[in-house]
Formats: sequence, C-alpha cells, structure tokens
Amino acid sequence: MQLVEKKRLQGVAAVLAAGTGYAFMSILVKRAFELGLGPIQVISLQSWLASIVLLTYALVFKREIFRVSRHTLWLLALQGMVGALGTSLLYAYSLKFLPVSVAILLLYLYPTLVLAAGVFIWHKRVGRQELVALLLTLGGTTLASGIFSGVGVIAWIGIALGLAGAMAYAVFNLVGIVLAKVSPLVVMCYTQWVCSIALLVILKGDIMSLPWQNVQTWELGILLATVASILPFYMILVGIERLGADQAAILSTFELPMTFILTGVFLNEFPTGDQWVGGSLVLGGILLLNWRRKGEQNNEETINKKWAD
Repeated sequence: MQLVEKKRLQGVAAVLAAGTGYAFMSILVKRAFELGLGPIQVISLQSWLASIVLLTYALVFKREIFRVSRHTLWLLALQGMVGALGTSLLYAYSLKFLPVSVAILLLYLYPTLVLAAGVFIWHKRVGRQELVALLLTLGGTTLASGIFSGVGVIAWIGIALGLAGAMAYAVFNLVGIVLAKVSPLVVMCYTQWVCSIALLVILKGDIMSLPWQNVQTWELGILLATVASILPFYMILVGIERLGADQAAILSTFELPMTFILTGVFLNEFPTGDQWVGGSLVLGGILLLNWRRKGEQNNEETINKKWAD
C-alpha cells in the first residue's frame, strides 16, 4: 500500500513540475522579447537547441527512434509543422500583443476545439457535462479577453493569433491521438526535428540571424529547450505512467493558474478581476472535459477505429 501511495505522490509531483515548466515558457518568451528577439527567433532558438539535445540522445542511446514507417513519418511531419511549429509561433506572436494571462487562456481553448472536431468529424455525441464545459470555456475566454470592455485593433490581432494557436494545438492533439501507438519519445523527437528544419527554411538557413555572441541568448535558449520543453515533456510522461492518463490530464490544468502566478512574480503583470474570473471558468471547463466517469469508454479508441476503417 505504501508503494502505491509513493508512486501516486511521485506522479502528482511530476505532473505539477511539468505544469510549472510549461508555465515558464511564457515568461522566457517575454524575456527574449526584451532582449530584442522576435517570435521566429525565439522559437528557432528553443527548437534548434532542443533538437540538438534530442538528436545526440537518440544517436547515443536510442537509435531505434530512427526506424519508423513512411505513413507514421508523414503524420509526425504534419504534427511537427502544424501542431508544434504552428502552435509555438502563433502563441509567441500573440504574446507580442497580449498579456500572458489572456494569451494562455486563448491557447487553453484547444480542448473545446478538440471536442468540436469530435462532434463534426467523428459525429461524437455531446453529453450534458461536455456541453457545460464548452459553455464555461467559451464564456471564460470571452470575459478574460476584454471584449466586453472594448479592445483596440492591436488587441484584436493578438486575440486572432491566440485563437489560431489554439486551433494549431488542437491539431497537435488530434494527430497525437492517431499516433497513440507510437512512443511519446519518438513523437517529441520528430516533431521537434521537423519544427527545426521548417524554421531553417523560413530563415533561409541564416542561423546567424540570432545573436549567438550574447551570453543571455544562450542562457535563455538553454532554459527554453530544457526547462520549458524537454524536461516538462518527460515529467508529464512520468506522471501518466504513475497516475494514468486521465488523472494526469486533470492535474496538468495546474499550468493555467501557475502561469498567472509566475507572470505576477517575474513580469509584474497581474491579471485583472475579469481575467481571474474568466480563468477560473476556463479551468472549470477544462476539468470537466478531462474528468471521465468510471467505466466510460475512451474517445481515443473510437477515433482510432474510425481511422483504421
């Protein structure tokens, strides 16, 4: 019994650590902006350094990672281009126009978008619990965005970018469901590598567009690649192993309030009352979407079966 409790506590700690790591992403991106880096440069810095670490690890310890089928490779490329690169770039650009508290809430619309895709693409029936969750997340995001109090043109640009980022992250999750039989480590490596190659193309191979001579660039890059990328991904896997996917998904919502707290501590950027209320509504909606009743069949099984037919 003590062993079971110990594993549970380890799982809880791992998921909370992952949420904290991902929450630091927004802080580090804002810091990079202060150094004069643009969104593409920030994401390139993170992706390139993370890719080097993962490639080194794969070559030394996990060469079987390179053995994937052509079909799987295409899906991984889609997830890397639209999901990983699309989400990262769009979210980084939204941070140029919005406070972190609003940008992160817009990104957290992705569970609602995944649910909507299930309804329209796979004709999934929506229960009362999911409908309430949908209304909570939409209402909370609308309230927190400041639409009711009036927003300027620049804020509208940020809101549009944030919503596009949520759509890209929904694609990342939907393709991830189809790739359920692929090792998470393989998914992380390939999506990161695809992202890095795409950024090289976008920047026309000009890796020197980043100020590598600046020590702060390296410091931020290493933190982005490890604390805000590789380590939280690993910790969430540990959490899923110890707790199961359902409980880990519920606990991972810790990232949302943690982001609010960290922006206040490190950026002196405090959410308004509307944003706190909106954030609470979004968090409640996400918890409802992730809370699966005992004996309820996983949606992933249904989706995988649809793809197989």
